[in-house]
Amino acid sequence: MTVAEREPRELDLRAISRAALVTAAALALPFVFHAVQLGRVFLPMFLPILVGAFFLPLGWAVAAGAAAPLLVAALTGMPPLFPPVALWMAAELGLIGALVSGLGRGGRRSALATAGVVGLAIVAGRALYLGLLYLTGLWLELPAGLLTLASLVTTWPGVLLALVAVPIAVGSLARAGVER
Repeated sequence: MTVAEREPRELDLRAISRAALVTAAALALPFVFHAVQLGRVFLPMFLPILVGAFFLPLGWAVAAGAAAPLLVAALTGMPPLFPPVALWMAAELGLIGALVSGLGRGGRRSALATAGVVGLAIVAGRALYLGLLYLTGLWLELPAGLLTLASLVTTWPGVLLALVAVPIAVGSLARAGVER
C-alpha cells in the first residue's frame, strides 16, 4: 500500500456545503407548501433534491435525499416514523438523488434531456415508495391497494411540477456558472 493510499481522502468542502444547502432547502420548502395545504400534492421536498443532485457527487446526492425526510420527521414528526413514511421517503429520495446524480453527469444538456433524467428518477423513486407503501399496508392490515392508488393519484401534480420546474432551475444554475 502506498503512502497516498493510506492518507485520508481530502474533504470536498464544495460538495459538503452544496449537500447541506440542498438538505436545508428540502427541509424548508415543505413548510411553505404545507402552509397552504399543498404539501402532499406537490412533493416540495423532491424539488431541491432533484435540482441539487445534478450538481452533487453521487454519495452526497444520496445523503441529502435520505437525510431530508428523516431530519424533518425528527424535527416536526411529519412525515411520521410510524407508519414508516419517513423511512420510505428516505429510501425514495436517496434513490432519486442517486439516479439523477449518476445519469445527470456531464456538461450542459437540453431541458428535454434534463426532464428525461428527472422523469426516469421520479418513476423509479415512486415505484420504490409505492411498493414499500403497499407492503406496509399489508403489514398493518390496511387496504394496501387503496393506499397505494391514493398516493399515486394525489401526487401527480408534484410530478408534473418537477418535470417543468427542475429543468428550468438546472438550466438557470448551469447558465449562472454552477458546475458539478
